[in-house]
Amino acid sequence: MLSRMANIAIVGAGQAGLFLGFGLLEDGHEVTLFSDQTPDEILHGRLPSGMGLFEDAVKKEAALGLTFWEDVMTRGEGAILELINPDGSVGLHIAPPVPRPHRSVDQRLKNSRWMRELERRGASVRVVSLANPEQLDAHVAGFDLVLVATGKGALSSLFPRDARRSPFDKPQRHITCFLVKNFRPEVRSGTIRILPGLGEVVITPFYSRENLKARILLIEGIPGGPLDYLSRALSGRELLEECKQTLFKLLPGQLEDLREAELSSEQCWLRGSLTPTVREPVGRLASGRVVLGLGDALMLHDPLAAQGGNNATHMADFYRTRIREHAERPFTAEWMQRTFEDFWLAYGQYSMGVTAGLLMPPAPHQQAVLVSAHQVPAVAAALIDGLYDPRALFPWFVDPAVTRDFLHSKGVPPALLEQFWNLFAEDGGLK
Repeated sequence: MLSRMANIAIVGAGQAGLFLGFGLLEDGHEVTLFSDQTPDEILHGRLPSGMGLFEDAVKKEAALGLTFWEDVMTRGEGAILELINPDGSVGLHIAPPVPRPHRSVDQRLKNSRWMRELERRGASVRVVSLANPEQLDAHVAGFDLVLVATGKGALSSLFPRDARRSPFDKPQRHITCFLVKNFRPEVRSGTIRILPGLGEVVITPFYSRENLKARILLIEGIPGGPLDYLSRALSGRELLEECKQTLFKLLPGQLEDLREAELSSEQCWLRGSLTPTVREPVGRLASGRVVLGLGDALMLHDPLAAQGGNNATHMADFYRTRIREHAERPFTAEWMQRTFEDFWLAYGQYSMGVTAGLLMPPAPHQQAVLVSAHQVPAVAAALIDGLYDPRALFPWFVDPAVTRDFLHSKGVPPALLEQFWNLFAEDGGLK
């Protein structure tokens, strides 16, 4: 039995690791954070992602006193989903009647500030490269619990891929992301434009490292299509101009406010690909020590559905509660496995489900939902709520057996519902 509050190591200074560190400090634990970069190196590095957080995750940050930019940033309000016709016109426009808030702060600004703040509040911060399990093993002796909150490099080998829960075995999109300024006009909503067979274009408000009210332009291209820029040997500024010209052709008249947009700096863009993946939660080191994965180390999301940072925040908060409830008992492999399994059942499966769902063509019953959401505000609200809280989409959005009754309960007139249902029945056999 442990006779004191736990001495806990967290490896990785991203959203999940830092957020959990603050919670554990507040609960009275000793916290040591391992990072391979100093705060200054994080601040002055390349854009790591365009991560945004929805309402519930932002509230959890606020409860720990971590929302340092509320008075200066553009507060995102609402999400809009548009399905684009082959000619580039808008086929379906889906917007909830009452927009919900979201926030996007440059992780370089956020994580560097949080890292300093974590140390100020009493954590020990060690800047050391733990690039493989052997290096990790050499630095974590003596801790009651070790959490690995980074999936970089060889550390990912600690957590084998869970084939049952991983929805794909290869990347579904090639991703290009820009942080742009001079975007007019100032808008508060985030917009996802779906171009069937080509990919998606996402634009959302973003508060940048340069203290600018900027925008994230995220292009998710289906491999081999016109939105796939993975192999283009261009500078960031050249690539942005090429992307803009492509978008002007594919979405004529819709993105004129993007015409003057430019990179905040040459560091403010990224591209790559990833495979949405779920991993086994318990890692075993050569010494026999067990470690628990956290955030992207266990659940890697495509950024399209904006679930990665939110899932990481909720997972960290869930772990914090379980650590508090565990009191002074040892943190065994069984406890680690059970903790992740419970999170998966409570939240994680839905987060990954929404990510996978957006990357695949909609099933016939989901097409009926989209058309209904275009015309009925209550359905639009329910659909967009599923981005903010993915649990809200289940089971009605994924199970055609309950979809029809759900749409009826949201006020879709019976005659209109029958029309939608019959419209898509030929494609998928709706009954």
